[in-house]
Amino acid sequence: MKRIIFIVLFSIITNILYAQKHIDSLAAVKDFQIFENILKKGHPSLYEYTKQDSLDYLFETTKESITQNVSDIDLYKKMLQVTSRIKDGHLLLFAPNTIKTEQYYFPLVLKIINNHFYTDTDDFGIPIGSKIGKINGKEASKILEDLKKYSAADGYNITKKYRDIELKFGAFYAYEYGITKEFIVEYTDPTGMVKSIDLKAESFVTVKLRNTKRNSYFAKFHKQENGFDFFKNYINKKDPFVYYKEYLSTAVLTVNSFGVDIKTFKSNLVRIFKELKKKEIKNLIIDVRNNDGGFRPNAVHLYSFIARKPFKQIVSERVISLTVREKEHATRTFLNEKEFLTDRFKYHPVYDGWKLNFDDLEALMVPDRNRFKGKVYILTSGTTFSAASTFCINAKNEDITLIGEETGGDYYSFNGQFPVYYEFPNSKIVMVMSMVKVENFVKDKTIKKGFGTPPDRYINLSVENLKEGTDPLLDYLFRLIKG
Repeated sequence: MKRIIFIVLFSIITNILYAQKHIDSLAAVKDFQIFENILKKGHPSLYEYTKQDSLDYLFETTKESITQNVSDIDLYKKMLQVTSRIKDGHLLLFAPNTIKTEQYYFPLVLKIINNHFYTDTDDFGIPIGSKIGKINGKEASKILEDLKKYSAADGYNITKKYRDIELKFGAFYAYEYGITKEFIVEYTDPTGMVKSIDLKAESFVTVKLRNTKRNSYFAKFHKQENGFDFFKNYINKKDPFVYYKEYLSTAVLTVNSFGVDIKTFKSNLVRIFKELKKKEIKNLIIDVRNNDGGFRPNAVHLYSFIARKPFKQIVSERVISLTVREKEHATRTFLNEKEFLTDRFKYHPVYDGWKLNFDDLEALMVPDRNRFKGKVYILTSGTTFSAASTFCINAKNEDITLIGEETGGDYYSFNGQFPVYYEFPNSKIVMVMSMVKVENFVKDKTIKKGFGTPPDRYINLSVENLKEGTDPLLDYLFRLIKG
């Protein structure tokens, strides 16, 4: 039996496609030097979690390790060694497009529960909730550890990394181990039987469609058909929407994104909260579990509808440069450099840059006249990031109940507001760096630095929840409200 497995594994290894571009060492070093210059001259909190001498040593030793045989994906991994030590969830690196994952993608849709991978759909005859043991002979625990570096997160936060790895497993696996045509997957099914299956790689589009059928999207719990329509209308819908549990006098407001048009977002909220008032709803559940951020004014507007008094979000914004560094390699910014950086910060110098000790949006941070006056609960996850994480900090400050898991955004500060997109000329690796460090306004100073906003009640998905398709957070709240 072992001999058969060895033969199949050998066959698979020979089918790994190393579709990479080799780069001359001088060209690779040039890209890395540009990368280093951008970070050292523009990143607002480069040494937040790693001391300067340690990070400088890492820059130097990584640069020295670049040889004549370096490929674009090798250089990408070397850059990731640096960014993973910076621990900034808004500092993103994207692999060069020579790594073509569109055709050969890992076919299973997985969910991470208690540091283990479980199947999230019932495809290929593998029951939902089956625990993955090995993939192509590699222990699942080792794979999870190897893939963590591909997900950017603030500080020591791990919940965001896990949620990212679940959604992008096929791409991250290809970056780490090479594009693979076939996979031997060893798993334990829900009855405890250990089994093995040989799966061929599939196209990204096929796996993306399969992703819409995740049991962890809880279509059954909502008495909906699991599939694309439910995914489109509940999970991937960007505009805020509400549904009701009339017998509980409860509304569930789902806000999957703050990245929609600000005017439209506000008008939708006005309509929704007028409707809540008309229906005399007593309990409001705001679900931001799938919200990875967007425009901060939208987060401010949403909170104004549940705030009991004027509130604050941030105490300061800081930059170390008034111009975009290595501008010839910048491909785009979303804001005007002169207006947002030079004109905004130049009259507020400090010893290590420029710093604003006020919030431009504070005039908006007052309770809306249509604000909700009943009981409010907020559902969180590791995906809850950036502006959505800031929204949760507001709730934490005002003792509004948070339920779920630690948010993906750092509790005390984050880098954002002015993202710059770069493309390195030789490797075509893309980097996104935000130039503004934001200090959050927080009341509870006992929370450890480098972690997200903790919920008041931790409720995590169990394997049983996954198999049954039960949403543990909503199930808990509905039972709590019912009494």
